[in-house]
Amino acid sequence: MRAALILGTQVFAQHPSFDDPDIDAFFFVESAARFERMPYHQHKIVLVLAAMRQAAARLEAEGREVHRVELSEGLGFAEGISRLVEETGAEGLAWMSATDRGVDERLDRLCAKLGVQTRVYPDGLFLTPAELVDGWFGEHPTPLMEDFYRWQRRRTGVLMDGDKPAGKRWNFDAENRQPLPKGGLAIPALPVVARDAITERTIAEVAERFAGHPGDASEFWLPVTPEVARDWLTTFVDERLHDFGRYEDAMAHDEPFLFHSLISPLLNIGLITVQEVVDAALAAADDVPLASIEGFLRQVIGWREYMRGMYRVHPVLERTNFLGQERKLEGWWYTNEDVPDDLPEPVRAVLARVHRWGYAHHIERLMVLGNWFLLQGYEPREVTRWFSALFVDAYEWVMVPNVMGMSQYADGGLVGTKPYISGGAYLQRMGSWWSSGREAKESAFTDAYWRFLDEHEDRLAGNHRLARPLAQMRSRREAAAE
Repeated sequence: MRAALILGTQVFAQHPSFDDPDIDAFFFVESAARFERMPYHQHKIVLVLAAMRQAAARLEAEGREVHRVELSEGLGFAEGISRLVEETGAEGLAWMSATDRGVDERLDRLCAKLGVQTRVYPDGLFLTPAELVDGWFGEHPTPLMEDFYRWQRRRTGVLMDGDKPAGKRWNFDAENRQPLPKGGLAIPALPVVARDAITERTIAEVAERFAGHPGDASEFWLPVTPEVARDWLTTFVDERLHDFGRYEDAMAHDEPFLFHSLISPLLNIGLITVQEVVDAALAAADDVPLASIEGFLRQVIGWREYMRGMYRVHPVLERTNFLGQERKLEGWWYTNEDVPDDLPEPVRAVLARVHRWGYAHHIERLMVLGNWFLLQGYEPREVTRWFSALFVDAYEWVMVPNVMGMSQYADGGLVGTKPYISGGAYLQRMGSWWSSGREAKESAFTDAYWRFLDEHEDRLAGNHRLARPLAQMRSRREAAAE
């Protein structure tokens, strides 16, 4: 008998093993140890567990043979697989290549120990085959996302007019990235996802077993089946994609989602595929501005796949600390309790929504949370661990390059060409967090910004993109000394 192992981050509607004539049964392992490794947000645990259980139920409904290790059994990943192999007498085990480093190697070693033959399907979480990604990065020792993105556009033909970009431009930043209008704007509500018995049972189990973890499982809000995930995507395209590009970097104190798609939690476990997302966005071309479609697909086929490539080709990202930041995260980051009174309002507000939803959109992650972590000198691996635990879409392959590189500049400029830092003025312009522009300029964010440039001047002096703010910092320092 040959079995296929369905990983929790690969719950596709059409997993390649489903059509493999050599596969007789399917294994699902709910690893208690995996969920206990870190204080994962309860919503993330519900999402992965419920999606796995739904996938197993679909196979059983089709009359397929399914064997499971349930969370309540308390087994680790390897223990669970070993038990299933021994119980079924499986002679072979197939699985889809995992994106996170080390998983495939661990499975290979385990199968060798068990005397089980192996088969590995290509990773299906991305549009670009792994060998093509590795080849492109191998030819670009200093890879820029813009170059990768244009290669993707040419390679796939997405938003191309022959050999030219649609609309004669590669990006539409001039039209995009505006703050919300002063008079306000109607923001479409997210769909309400109905819960079936499987999801309800999972929510109750997570609430009891992981009561000490961040979040409240009873407020779980995401799809857990491919069918509902597709409906979620359709609703985004119909109701929010039109204004996504214009307001993709906007923030609002009382609006956590704005016009964002919130599909990354679904994409990153295979509930929907990149191709489905691309097709849905392109199908809306008659009703949605090109600027919004391009801005959205830049994130999906550009940034997301670029991050995967950086993770694959540059393992050094996991342990870099270019600026020598050493501060440890305080416990309140994980509990949202006893938060310091002097924590700036943008950080306080976004932290609260992360604890509620396990989510904040990309500009809040980068320019509120990441900005504050960097300005305050937190150790980058500590920051990466926090993001990995608190966010419903967080996995090693995406968190390491995004946080260590883009957000915390721990790589010294490999992922991002400059530290993404700002004072209060930028945050006020994009989110009106303070009562006035003057208050923003006098805020703790602004003080921390100038202090950061002063403390790290020697390390940052060679970065041409920081020449102007460093010159301004020196002028302020000289004026203060007079």
